[in-house]
Amino acid sequence: MNQSRTTTHRITTRAGRTPVRTVLVALAAASTLLLSACSGSSSPSAGSAAAPAGGAQVVPVTSNPISNTATATTLTADNVMVENNTDASGATVNDHLQLDVHNTGTTPLSGFEVFYTFADPTSSSKESYYLKLPATFTVPAGGTQTVNFDNTGAPDHFAVNKFSLYYTSKSALDVTVEVSATGAAPVTATAKKDPGGSENAGG
Repeated sequence: MNQSRTTTHRITTRAGRTPVRTVLVALAAASTLLLSACSGSSSPSAGSAAAPAGGAQVVPVTSNPISNTATATTLTADNVMVENNTDASGATVNDHLQLDVHNTGTTPLSGFEVFYTFADPTSSSKESYYLKLPATFTVPAGGTQTVNFDNTGAPDHFAVNKFSLYYTSKSALDVTVEVSATGAAPVTATAKKDPGGSENAGG
């Protein structure tokens, strides 16, 4: 290190040139500023929160936004699960809201909306949530699709509020789900969740 400092001092300044020491200091300062700028652009600002899997923040709603007046009975919903869930292969997965939607008509269904409510009879608490599914979610004529609300980000898996009654209440819950699709009458399905809160697979 001493030899390096000696070498720097021996470099002389010629007319019209900037001293090497000054250049080195300026380059170091510029590098520091560049690193700071890069770090700031890639990190979220204070107080910001990452969106949950599924691409949207999920908060309770005070009313049901679904206003579908169609009368065609081509949409059904059943197999509502809120615990002891399994995936398509039959493997056990974390507890979450899951249901099957069927299209009994002759044309595909799209424009899906889901409104669901968790009610805790013990404390008289109730929370409702609404989600408009992406346009890419369709059910072919005569087909069935499974809808999952679990924040995994997998296809046909949608965002949830991890602080909802479903995850925080240890009481038994009454669950009501309304599903709507363009051109089909909305349908409602229900389920009951046992006391104890949600459970992880294998837990």
